[in-house]
Amino acid sequence: MSVRAVAAGALALGLVLAGGGAPGPSQAHGPAPTEHVFTQGSFSPSYTPPAAGTYELPPIKPVPAFTLLDTTGRRVSTADVSRGRVSVVSFIYTSCSDRLGCPLASLTLRDLQERLRGAGLVDRAALLSISLDPSRDRPPRLAQYARSFGADPAVWRFLTAASEDGIRPVLDAYGQDREEARDDNGRATGAYRHVLKVFLVDRRGWIRNIYSTGFLVPAVVVNDITTLLAEGRPARP
Repeated sequence: MSVRAVAAGALALGLVLAGGGAPGPSQAHGPAPTEHVFTQGSFSPSYTPPAAGTYELPPIKPVPAFTLLDTTGRRVSTADVSRGRVSVVSFIYTSCSDRLGCPLASLTLRDLQERLRGAGLVDRAALLSISLDPSRDRPPRLAQYARSFGADPAVWRFLTAASEDGIRPVLDAYGQDREEARDDNGRATGAYRHVLKVFLVDRRGWIRNIYSTGFLVPAVVVNDITTLLAEGRPARP
């Protein structure tokens, strides 16, 4: 069985563990009940990753660079953030209260931050969290969220778009779904329905793996990063 097939199986298992499948019409990552309290929870799926370098991660698709706002409000290019590094890119929004949604992604990146430090890889890998809710996740709020997870900006950056129009091409390029949840009267609830996805991007800007709930295991991601870094040169499709 190929590594990609194993990954797909693990991903399917993770979706079952997380709630029986991909989010349907009744499922959404909802807003936290208190605006400035960010949900943090834990979920540790049982999966033993293959050793780094014993498998391949074929290129999936390229993603372009985008100019977004960092937590200080400064315009930055994702190309500059990730230049020369393997990147782990997650899409979150700060008011998400689903422990198997955005908080899980942020907890995993917090764990990855420490593992990268321990492995001496902080100069060779970058963590990037991009808000899919730019109208509410302005830079000061993202800064507060980043602090709540202990993000070190030398390793882990948080970005948001200047407007709703600015985030749409980013979501489309990565293939990240997002739907605004509405109540029975058609009013926006402040929540979004979206499948949790975290993307592994190589030094040439190609997506090389996509993780979701059951397969979002820090040890797996570190091994994948190490595998890409060990390539003689970034792989071509």
